[in-house]
Amino acid sequence: MKRYAITDKAGRFVAGQTNTGVGSILTLTDKQAEHEVRLATLQPLDQARSGKAVAGKGKTATKPVAKPAADDVTGEGTVAGIENAKVDGAS
Repeated sequence: MKRYAITDKAGRFVAGQTNTGVGSILTLTDKQAEHEVRLATLQPLDQARSGKAVAGKGKTATKPVAKPAADDVTGEGTVAGIENAKVDGAS
């Protein structure tokens, strides 16, 4: 099990547990923490064991994340460039 710190983006509950405050440490399995890390509500503390640390820098390597278009947020319009898609049984 690995250690994770709660970030300021976390809500009332984090990984099924009550949020005890920013910087509090939770010990979780990779599976338990996976979604919360994606949401940036948890920060992994055991970087060296997870293989994400950059040698000599102490920073994690990250990929930029594309922001959704305005239509994607509301659920209206096209999704991923698919226009006028038909679903079986829909008219």
